[in-house]
Amino acid sequence: MKKVGSKTVLCIAALLLFLTTLVPMIWVMISSLKTKKEMIRSPWNLPEKLQWSNYAEAWERGNFGQLAKNSIVITVTAVFLMLVLSAMIAFALSRYRGRLGKAVLMYLLIGQTISAAMIIFPIVILLRSLGLGGSHLGLILTYAAGGLPFAAFVMQGFFAGIPKELYESGEMDGAGEFTLFVRIALPLAKPAVATVLLYQFMWVWNEFVLAFTVIDKVENRTIIVGLYSVVNGQLQTNYVLAFAGAMIVSVPIIVVYLCFQKYLIQGLITGAVKG
Repeated sequence: MKKVGSKTVLCIAALLLFLTTLVPMIWVMISSLKTKKEMIRSPWNLPEKLQWSNYAEAWERGNFGQLAKNSIVITVTAVFLMLVLSAMIAFALSRYRGRLGKAVLMYLLIGQTISAAMIIFPIVILLRSLGLGGSHLGLILTYAAGGLPFAAFVMQGFFAGIPKELYESGEMDGAGEFTLFVRIALPLAKPAVATVLLYQFMWVWNEFVLAFTVIDKVENRTIIVGLYSVVNGQLQTNYVLAFAGAMIVSVPIIVVYLCFQKYLIQGLITGAVKG
């Protein structure tokens, strides 16, 4: 009876957590399909007619076409660079365990405790001194370096769980370290790679402080900064268009999550079984 009761409580808690996340998103989506008058008069009712033109107007007035291109280039490049470097670091740490490896791992852990707000001005000064101030490349390198500790730490745990016998059999067949990394380690660590990719994609795509501070030109800004600027400017009193813009910004995250959710769930299950 105690087990049944505890499971019921956990299910109710999970359902409430799910609803608190889903309900606001559904309300924003419904509100984005209303007219301005409907939003003011009956914010909690369904729209009489779906106003899909709100999305087209928000896209055009917010210049989301150019901003989306900027965000895609920055996010894809930064996450790719982050994954490649963190995977190599994690593989090296899992293969060669010693004092140096422990020191590097500790360094990565310390890196996760540093917030962007603490080092944002040194970052801006450093980028300007390198001639990268206000550029996409400067922001990409900042994101790649900022997400490296978390990504390497997560993948190191998965690489460490790969049986040594697999590496030994590969070495007997004449495989070098690079071959072991590409042919054995990476395929087995797909759940870890997908988990890191998903979380880091969401972080880079939604990141605001660094993007707002580093990029000064309006046409070079990311879509999340553009949404903030438009909502506080042109769309300040037009809530339906602001909600439509928010839904547009959310679409890439939803698509990436749906594409990688299988590996994410597999990674969580694997981690729970190992734990």
